Amino acid sequence: MNFEIVYYDAAQKIHTAIPVQQGNEWSCPELGLSFSCSLDKNEFGMKAQISSNSFREEKEYRFKELVVNCSQFETEENSKHSLFIPWDSGFLCHAAKHDSNEYWLPIFNERQYIGVWGNMPLFGLSDETTFHLGLIESGQFDCDLRLRTAWGEKRQYSISPVFLLREKAGEKLLPDDLSILFIDVEGNWKQAAHWYRNYNLQKRKLRTLAERVSHDPALDYSLSALTVRCRMSVKPLPAKILEQTPETAPKPNLFLKFDDVRTIAEEFKRQQVGPSEFCLVGWNYGGHDGAFPQLFPVSSICGSEESMAKLISDVAALGYHISLHDNYMDGYRLAENLNMDDICFNGGPQLGGGRLGGGQAYQICPSKAEKYAKANFAEIKKRLPQLSGPYFVDVMSIIAMRKCDHPSHPITRRENCQYYRSILHLTQKNFGLSMSEGSRDWAIDRLDRAFLIFGKTKNTLAFCDEHIPFFQMVYHGIILYNNGRCHVNAMAGSVGYLENIRWGGLPLVYFHHLFNPEWVGAAGWANDLRFDSPEKLAKDVAVIKQMSNDAQALRSTQQAFLDDYIDYNENLSETVYSNGVHVWVNRGGKAEKTSDGRSVAPYSFLIQ
Repeated sequence: MNFEIVYYDAAQKIHTAIPVQQGNEWSCPELGLSFSCSLDKNEFGMKAQISSNSFREEKEYRFKELVVNCSQFETEENSKHSLFIPWDSGFLCHAAKHDSNEYWLPIFNERQYIGVWGNMPLFGLSDETTFHLGLIESGQFDCDLRLRTAWGEKRQYSISPVFLLREKAGEKLLPDDLSILFIDVEGNWKQAAHWYRNYNLQKRKLRTLAERVSHDPALDYSLSALTVRCRMSVKPLPAKILEQTPETAPKPNLFLKFDDVRTIAEEFKRQQVGPSEFCLVGWNYGGHDGAFPQLFPVSSICGSEESMAKLISDVAALGYHISLHDNYMDGYRLAENLNMDDICFNGGPQLGGGRLGGGQAYQICPSKAEKYAKANFAEIKKRLPQLSGPYFVDVMSIIAMRKCDHPSHPITRRENCQYYRSILHLTQKNFGLSMSEGSRDWAIDRLDRAFLIFGKTKNTLAFCDEHIPFFQMVYHGIILYNNGRCHVNAMAGSVGYLENIRWGGLPLVYFHHLFNPEWVGAAGWANDLRFDSPEKLAKDVAVIKQMSNDAQALRSTQQAFLDDYIDYNENLSETVYSNGVHVWVNRGGKAEKTSDGRSVAPYSFLIQ
């Protein structure tokens, strides 16, 4: 192991230096920069640890970043080795046929949204017999991975953690200790995923769905339930008025009335669709993304609060669960309950999710967000006591961790995570089950269901040679999920639908999924399901009925681990679960044979 120090000089110019080692001390004496790193073996592997208190700046130079290089994560061109990247559900970069390039890959702290994101604080290299794994146990919220392909004269491939000790010359140093656990796992990425699953069960004490379901009726229902999201109302987009008032705010466009959702649920019941969890999106004041964190009065274009309460009661009487969509990241000036002093600062007010229905979205400081959630949850339970099923807090488990430098409530990225975990846990305490948009693994034990793991199955990233279900092998049987944004409204028999099933996902349908003209198919926003005539609804629900039947047939797999996944060709795959169930998926237009001679019909799957 060796290090690179990236530092500021007195003029705030950035330089790089290589420290020398003396025992546990690493230093650049001429710069007055030093730190200590200890190596200790524990039950899981070899742990490298750097105490935040060990960093010394004895001259005018200041730390900016610390790069950790390890020889087991370096290889050369055509070595038949692969680098593992923890973005989406896992990427492999093969050490061959790449241009010389360097990529900086944030784990949990993207400075801008690029459509892919880190879900696990891991990195690795797979050789012919061993998977070398690095697990960032602390400092992961302020860490990037530096990936180099065909680099230098030797055309080397490498992956190295880069800790962001300071991002501005005048900032204080990162107060977190840094630690990386190094493990050598015999086998390939699948065995490495099994190791990480066991680590999560033993070290983090994550509980499996099978352990929890016996005393949680809501979770028992959810194991084979379809998520059915219903978009109610949204203001016109793109927003023309960024700082809205009650007098200037545009009226929302109507997608669904509360009575329309009842019609959908009644058609579900008429066709005997199985367990389903309805979620109302845009039911609140101003519609979807219209005036958070203010929720009431309900969006009047959808109906009255009384009609909403009756809808909830009626859906429950039909045997289905129904809950709400909410948001504690974005805040809008239109909200009467928003104190703009609670907005996150980063040299000024931090913008949130963009310019959406409510105009300019600001990010509520995570340290202040919980008070809004507590007040809103109490009000919701008082007004709408018959809610059931996963309560959806938007974006919380997918967005990047942010720092806040507001003088009254500064927080680190690690503290951002702690506050968001607290809000997700609050949803579990108040509503039984928690759901959010993403599945970053810092949130796993505070989530019961994830809207997605990644955006698209295929991407055009130059360094991604293979997209693998590493995440699913770790967390299937611990959390319920739909795999990708591209699988929303993927209907029974479609390639996208089968892609979702092959990696352990449950179907997810969304009435009026597409509402923002800026979000296009290339980013995964391709499939829509629109409420129209009774005849169209009947046809749509007939397809959804098949999806529901499939979800119930796959119920036993949801309580098991995903132990193996095999692609036999571009169409036929086999998914093996820890309870002995095998699921064969055929994504092609002709029948395929399993290894024991059974036939899998075109565009279908077989449970064995």
